[in-house]
Amino acid sequence: MLPHLDPPENTNPRASVSLGNGYILLAKRDKRLTTLRGAEATIISDYLNLPHAPRIRQWARLRLPNGQIARSEYQELQKSPEEIHMARNVKVRGYYRMAEVRYYARLVIQAADNHSDDDEDLNTPDQFAFDNVTLVTLYSDPHPQLLEHSYGAVVSCTKLGEASLQVIPISAIQSVVAMVPHRPMIDGRARDRYFLVEKMGMDIARLGVEEDEED
Repeated sequence: MLPHLDPPENTNPRASVSLGNGYILLAKRDKRLTTLRGAEATIISDYLNLPHAPRIRQWARLRLPNGQIARSEYQELQKSPEEIHMARNVKVRGYYRMAEVRYYARLVIQAADNHSDDDEDLNTPDQFAFDNVTLVTLYSDPHPQLLEHSYGAVVSCTKLGEASLQVIPISAIQSVVAMVPHRPMIDGRARDRYFLVEKMGMDIARLGVEEDEED
């Protein structure tokens, strides 16, 4: 019913970059470095504790350790509606939150001598240290009454939008999920919300609880 939650069968394709621990960036990506502006530039510069955001190369897709492929707005918004997979919603490791991926990126945090973060030098990535991140917007915490009355079955959230834009490590992405629109009755009114659908067998029991850090 939701094929984008199933892992693909193909092996690592060309133009992919292994990030370690089972995370693999997949094409497509920017051919040239992109200059960030507005809120994205501010958030990334704050994340790196720099006065200005570096130029970046946006990546469209990420293969997760469980085999799923997480997509992004960067890829999906360039497609016609019938081509969209809607696989850009992910579950974030740690506190139980869902997020919508804008894009993936490798932020240069250290360069070897005589190298700079321009297009030509970045073609030799072994000369750099990267912080592998994704830019996301968040969904709200699940509605407590809907969660309680459904005995934990209905995880219903709202989109928090641009105000929730933030950088998270790629390693914090746990799985691809579906956030399906619905209009439950809350306080006597139908509300626009999204409910969580996960592939069977993925744990959704730790609502609102911080998960143990893995070594």
